[in-house]
Amino acid sequence: MSFALKRREESVSKDDILAQRRPVTIKDVARLAGVSPKTVSNVVNNRPVVKPATRQRVLDAIRALDYHPSALARGMVTRSRRLIGLVLADITNPAYPEMVEGVASLARQAGFMVMLCNTGRDPDEEQRYVHLLIEQRVDGVIIASSRMDSQAAEMLTSAGIKVVLFNRHPQQYSVSFVGVDNEGGGYLATRHLLDLGHRRIAFIRGTRGASTSIEREQGYRRALAEYGIEPDPELIGWGDYHPEVARTAADLLLRMKNRPTAVFAANDVMALSVIDAATSLGLRVPEDLAVMGFDDIAIASHRLIGLSTIHGDLGQLSREATTLLLEAINGNLTEPVRKILPVYLVVRRTCGAQRLTAIHE
Repeated sequence: MSFALKRREESVSKDDILAQRRPVTIKDVARLAGVSPKTVSNVVNNRPVVKPATRQRVLDAIRALDYHPSALARGMVTRSRRLIGLVLADITNPAYPEMVEGVASLARQAGFMVMLCNTGRDPDEEQRYVHLLIEQRVDGVIIASSRMDSQAAEMLTSAGIKVVLFNRHPQQYSVSFVGVDNEGGGYLATRHLLDLGHRRIAFIRGTRGASTSIEREQGYRRALAEYGIEPDPELIGWGDYHPEVARTAADLLLRMKNRPTAVFAANDVMALSVIDAATSLGLRVPEDLAVMGFDDIAIASHRLIGLSTIHGDLGQLSREATTLLLEAINGNLTEPVRKILPVYLVVRRTCGAQRLTAIHE
């Protein structure tokens, strides 16, 4: 195949370029195809803005020069850093590894690196990360922090950074959101305990203001209402999605004179703290106390624990969030998208059942 280009009274051919004995660049492809480097970038990134004939000419030049665009080279032309930020509230949360792997795997396939931001549940640290992400000119951010507010999301988007929220969303700012059916899961968990005959069911909330905690409590209240039960404020505690805080809340609940016969914790980490508190008080699980969690983290299925819980596919959730973010970065999303994935109830030992069942919503 022969190529020739007349530009500024200078001709260039495939042989001329290859004779330079250096790596082929995007500018070489552009010179041979008779287009700008931006057009080559649009073709490489499969953007639908190039005329078919021009696209074919660029593809022919790429093949002729055996050009292999790197992520760095693409970034230099498109002004993209090929960098995604992932903001986590607490890296020690056992639910996060599956989520991080899902994001990193898809990002890697798309030629992006992931910048991990562990805020440690510190609001000031979260604000510092927001400014850092803007300074680093990341292409997009996935936020999985329960404390991140609408102002933080607005700051990022105002800086031209695409944002997707992971299983939590701000109440006053519209950005893309991917989550599980938290309200439905809260309902399933509480309804199961009610169906087992429990009437004094405690609920341990997560972080104050976190949409996940609010929605799971809404499901808890809906199930109680169906049974004609008015929620007892004394049976609702704060666990902050933290094992030590939840341990204190559980201890207070279980020391009550008229203690609950069942506890639904807004996540599995807190549910494990409930079991720990019950054991220290001489209470048997499930004989004296039924315990229900949410998330279905890996340790929940351990035979020595057998935690009844609500399963949400965090791996699938992370893949959905990453796909949405990549679509937004590539200009394929013009409006915020909201995706809710279903959950199901997993009945194990801590609620008194001796078998494993799954009830799909």
